[in-house]
Amino acid sequence: MQIPQVSAGVFQSFYANRQNYKENLKLSENKLQNTKKEKEAKTKKIIALASLTGAIIPVVGANLIKGRGNVLVDTFKNNSSTIKDKLKSTYNMFEIESFPEILASSLGGILGAVSAGVLADKNPENKQAKYKEGVFELLNNITPTVFVAGLQAISDKTGKMKSAPAKAAMIAGSVAGGMFVANKTSNKINDTFFKNGEEKCEKRKFHLKDCLVHTDDILSLLVLAKIPLAKKIQADKILPLLYAKAGYEAGIAKKENKKCN
Repeated sequence: MQIPQVSAGVFQSFYANRQNYKENLKLSENKLQNTKKEKEAKTKKIIALASLTGAIIPVVGANLIKGRGNVLVDTFKNNSSTIKDKLKSTYNMFEIESFPEILASSLGGILGAVSAGVLADKNPENKQAKYKEGVFELLNNITPTVFVAGLQAISDKTGKMKSAPAKAAMIAGSVAGGMFVANKTSNKINDTFFKNGEEKCEKRKFHLKDCLVHTDDILSLLVLAKIPLAKKIQADKILPLLYAKAGYEAGIAKKENKKCN
């Protein structure tokens, strides 16, 4: 029985085809990864825009009601207005002065970002993570503000806590107490409404990045406590940007794969 001879060209052809297949497969994988990254980047931009829009619209609306929109128009119509005058009239449209405005801006930023994130993210577990992070961010924004608003109302009524040390203690106490209450409350709410198997064992712990959340708390408390420094550093006009950041964190949140101990 004779064994047919196989030419070296056949082996070379097989090897070449195998190499081409590997290279094409690698190119396809890289293309898929790049497409995924581009899609994620685009989604994050949409979430950021939704958060920023949600945080700004309530503030601008409140200032339009106060008549600052007319002042803005008059300033730009007036030929004698300087660039400084025009800039001042413009950023006055973003000024926050009261607790309802703080609540509306914070809630608007979070709702805008979470809505955009939920629509873009098809993973139901990630959607739940966004809801939970939204609750956490909102309570961490609002709870210290509620504390200081209450203390400020007492101060206005009684005439006490007017000194600089008293106001500093009021702000420090509100931030510290607010952090504790907000974290406990948000975990309780999330355990009640978003409980799903092992997820009931997960607790949202305070992370280093969450310090940024309390940057806007401190600024908002300076505004509510009527600290002159707040006006000097224009704290009342940058708050919507910080609330938009908090909303963005909720909008991009994803499920963490943690197990119960």
